[in-house]
Amino acid sequence: MQFVQQWPATFCNGNPNCVPNPPHSTFTIHGLWPSNYSTPEFPCVGTPFDPSQMSAAENRGLREVFLPQAWPQLNARYTNLEFWKYEYEKHSTCSENYLNQMDYFRKAYWAWARFNAYILFAASPKQIYPGNYYYTRDIEAAIQRVTSEKPLLMCKKVRVGTVDSWLLQEVIICLDRWADNVVPCRQEFHFFDTYFYF
Repeated sequence: MQFVQQWPATFCNGNPNCVPNPPHSTFTIHGLWPSNYSTPEFPCVGTPFDPSQMSAAENRGLREVFLPQAWPQLNARYTNLEFWKYEYEKHSTCSENYLNQMDYFRKAYWAWARFNAYILFAASPKQIYPGNYYYTRDIEAAIQRVTSEKPLLMCKKVRVGTVDSWLLQEVIICLDRWADNVVPCRQEFHFFDTYFYF
C-alpha cells in the first residue's frame, strides 16, 4: 500500500478552489492506496462507502477529531466526508479483503500519527522546516531515518519569474497490505539531487 501525505501549501499554490485556511504546520493525508505503484492498471471494484459506519457512535472520535485533523479536504468545493468517500471508493475497495471500511480509515490515521513527514523532517539532523530549499537526499534521509526505507517524493513544477522551481507536494511511504509495516517501494521517481522547495 502507499500511504500518501500532501503538503497543503503546495496543493493550494495556484489552486483557486483551495480552502480559505489550509493547515500550515502539518502534512495531511491524501490517501491510503492499495497498490505499491502510483497508477494501478485496474479500477477498484468493491463495497461502496457506507456513511452509517462513519456516523456510528463508536467512530465519533475518528470522525469528529482525528480524521478532520489528519485528513481534511483541501478543496473548498467538497466536504471532508465527500473526500473520504471518494478516496475510499477509488482506492480502498481494492484492499477490502484485508481492511474493512473503518479499518481503512483507522490505519490511515495511525500511519499519519506515526509517519507525519512534517514531524519527521523537524526531527532530522538537517532540521527541515518550511520556507527553504532542500536536496532530495536530505528529504529522503529524514523519512528513511525512521522508516528504514526510502520514500517516494512527488513535486509540483512552478515558474517563479523566469525560473522553474520544484515544490514538494507529496511524501509516499510504502506499507504492507495490512498497512502495518513499512516495506520497500517498488517504484522510484528519479529526481537525482534536485532542490525541492518546502
